[in-house]
Amino acid sequence: MKKAAVLVLALALLLAGVSTALAKTTITFWYSLGGNAGRVFQEMVAEFNASQDEIFVDAVYTGGYGETAQKVTASLAANTLPDGGVIPAAPLFTGRVGNYLIDEYLRGPKGLDMDDFYEEFWNYNKYDGCIASLPFNNSTPVLFYNKDILRQAGLEPKAPETWDELVEMAIHLRDWAAQERLRNFVPINMRNQDWMLKCFILQNGGQLMNEDYSAALINEPEAVEAIEFWVSLVDQGLMPAGLHDRARDHFIAGNQAFLFDSTAGIGTIAQTVEFDFDTAMLPGNKQRAVTLGGAALTMFPSTPERQDATWEFLTWLLQPENVAKWTVQTGYVPVRKSVLESPEIQQLFEEQPYYRAAFEQLEYVVSMEHFWELGALDEYLVNLISQVEYEAQTPQEAADELVRLMAEEIERNR
Repeated sequence: MKKAAVLVLALALLLAGVSTALAKTTITFWYSLGGNAGRVFQEMVAEFNASQDEIFVDAVYTGGYGETAQKVTASLAANTLPDGGVIPAAPLFTGRVGNYLIDEYLRGPKGLDMDDFYEEFWNYNKYDGCIASLPFNNSTPVLFYNKDILRQAGLEPKAPETWDELVEMAIHLRDWAAQERLRNFVPINMRNQDWMLKCFILQNGGQLMNEDYSAALINEPEAVEAIEFWVSLVDQGLMPAGLHDRARDHFIAGNQAFLFDSTAGIGTIAQTVEFDFDTAMLPGNKQRAVTLGGAALTMFPSTPERQDATWEFLTWLLQPENVAKWTVQTGYVPVRKSVLESPEIQQLFEEQPYYRAAFEQLEYVVSMEHFWELGALDEYLVNLISQVEYEAQTPQEAADELVRLMAEEIERNR
């Protein structure tokens, strides 16, 4: 009889636990974050779930940006979307199909303090003028430099402020390396070259697209001048042609003085190199300017109950203390202004000062809204760079061709 009573009690407790779990609103959440960022995100999901009596987040890793974009595209067609996610180019999968749930919730009774976010982050998350996703794991380009190499070459171990200073230092390094007979050494290289060329164009006062994103402007004089400057780096032996995918590896190996790369690479580089390095804002020309990268938080239509639960999770991720935690542990830039002055970030600057430039550079961010042909623009920029670096086309010819191809792409889609 006692055994029977114990079994009945155990069964009752089990059923009560199942009932409690079933009572929670479960949302499916896709994320495209691997490596350290993926690990940190999983920990944050677990923390949120542990704090909740009513919501459970089922987080599913969907691969990198490209793989996740393909899965979202397929799910849109099959109407099998998750409740939300960390999605690359999110406005293209929400705003373009008329999903502006984010905008509705932002302006509702449980919205966020939009003024505490950098305006350019909101712009980056728009489609057709309306906010279609939320900033989260964003990065900007930054200049890494090897201070040990600069010292060995007889230079002051500081970063160049302008294009002219960059060239002057790079020429000195080129000549020093030749005198020292250093093999495989290059002064400069760029990772994510299409992203970097966008920055160069903006720094020279140029524009990438017109105001309504109906035409590319990369064949305008300021943009072509920026492309010509890029080519001059190759022509002077300051940057190798066609080796941009190996730029970070060369820098880590100590064979490169300056690396243009994403802020998201700071953690990897800091944990890998054995030499003295630092970071700085990108050198400017007519002005300082950098562009944004990264994925975004979004939500897809479901039931009102699941939408409310998804919004609660999204806003939890964007609470200042969680933004600070995410930034400190991943290296992505803080998307809220107040977080930059938080004790956690100030301590990060104290212990790892190479994070400072990336965050302070946020005031120079120039962003574009998402538009459907954005992916095509990036692809055409990569091809343009290849053409001009190998002298298959002049900068003006390559820019004219890109503008023509973009016009054809836009015509097909509109």
